[in-house]
Amino acid sequence: MEPFIKQAFVVSGAALNIMGHGCAHGYPAVLFAQLIRDGGPVTLTDHDTSWIASSVGLMGIVGNFISPVFMWKLGRQKSHFISTIPALLGWIIFFLGNSVPMFLLARLLHGLALGLRTPLAAILVAEYTEPRYRGAFLGTFAISLGLGILLSHVWGAYLSWKMTSVVCSMFPIISMAIIMLSPESPYWLVSKSRFEEAKKAFKWVRGDGEEQREEFEKMVQAQERETQEEMKTERTKIYKYTWLSVLRYVINSLKAVLKIFKKKEFYKPSIVAICMLVVFEFGGAHMIPAYGNVILQAVLNKESLSDVTWQFTVIDFLRTICAFLAIFLLKKYKRRTILFISGAMTVLSLSAVSVFVYLRNAEIITQDWLLDTVPMVLMITYTLSFCLGAVPLNWVICGEVFPLAYRSLGSTLSTSFLTPSFVISMKTAPHLYSTIGVQGAFLVYSALLTICLIIMYVLLPETKDRTLIDIENSFKGIRKSDREVQLSLMEKKEINAV
Repeated sequence: MEPFIKQAFVVSGAALNIMGHGCAHGYPAVLFAQLIRDGGPVTLTDHDTSWIASSVGLMGIVGNFISPVFMWKLGRQKSHFISTIPALLGWIIFFLGNSVPMFLLARLLHGLALGLRTPLAAILVAEYTEPRYRGAFLGTFAISLGLGILLSHVWGAYLSWKMTSVVCSMFPIISMAIIMLSPESPYWLVSKSRFEEAKKAFKWVRGDGEEQREEFEKMVQAQERETQEEMKTERTKIYKYTWLSVLRYVINSLKAVLKIFKKKEFYKPSIVAICMLVVFEFGGAHMIPAYGNVILQAVLNKESLSDVTWQFTVIDFLRTICAFLAIFLLKKYKRRTILFISGAMTVLSLSAVSVFVYLRNAEIITQDWLLDTVPMVLMITYTLSFCLGAVPLNWVICGEVFPLAYRSLGSTLSTSFLTPSFVISMKTAPHLYSTIGVQGAFLVYSALLTICLIIMYVLLPETKDRTLIDIENSFKGIRKSDREVQLSLMEKKEINAV
């Protein structure tokens, strides 16, 4: 039980970081509501609120590209610590600031923190935890995100926006303390050929059983093979610093990157992760919390936003419950089973909502009991379908699919699509609602989700309870030899006989 507790301790640092991101995501609603409703030192226009809400995405892209440099050069632990610094500074500026430029600066810092931690968080869980616990730990990120949004709104209802920022700043502070007490990732230490340190770190976080020793040896062997391959390439040559040497270095670096992009174990998981992030964003992970009341008003055909208050509360409550239930689903059922059932039900429910609204607008459906009951049932079905599968699996799949040698690059490439997807989805949603209606927007999202799900159905292998090396071999097309299968069967028979 001790390794599990240590793994949970390490993961809690990442979970608190994600919870802090949830607070940052929900905080603008608190800020805007108090400044606009109660007045204060700052007068906000619609232009101001739009920029404050969306500016997170601008620095998020920058953080996505800086993060792999930190992860590769400094290690996972130090990179994780660095990612908490701009988050804390953002909350401090919110507390001290009394102007729109200060608010924008705070949001940009939160965006930088988000960009730094997005490719890092899933990697931390994948490298520190055992395969049998990995899905559950990664699933806690969805809970952390939802709780962060919920807590920021609850605190904002009773505290001023300045005091709310103070309370929210506790998350990066506590996360810093946990990170300082955690060891460096053994996978990263192995990638740097620091095998003795890696062995100690791996033993601390995973235990010292036969299975753990075997997994560690496979890590070392894989790294040794990768080192030998690198020594055969032009990257190991040293040139003098002349313009010709710089040109050669650039050309060789581009060739090396292109060579990596051609490898199955890199481009396949990259495509899978990008598709998963698109499903996560355009499926409504951020749009529903931001525009949920507008969506419900249109779907339920109510006159004002105040008429959907309790319905919106029901959706929020279901989202939180689903985050908890998803942990047990990820522990019991296969990833592919959960993903494609969840994805199919999400597409069907969104399409059903759209069809119902079109039929209602055409006055084909006129019965009062249908008009009151069916749309809410469909929205509940959508919430359950999306939040039980696609939302938690976004973290799980992105954390499991990349091989050790290219994990930083792959995570950065894939997660760099998250911030643009966030900005595009949040900026285009109001325009779609006003032009083609919520029902038309739902059809657009359904089509996009269907395309991504088909691609993942073809490329994504099953990852549940498998080591990262096994998953990498699946993308390479390498299967266990007949001898290994026979030995595995013999071991199972011996265990059953005992």
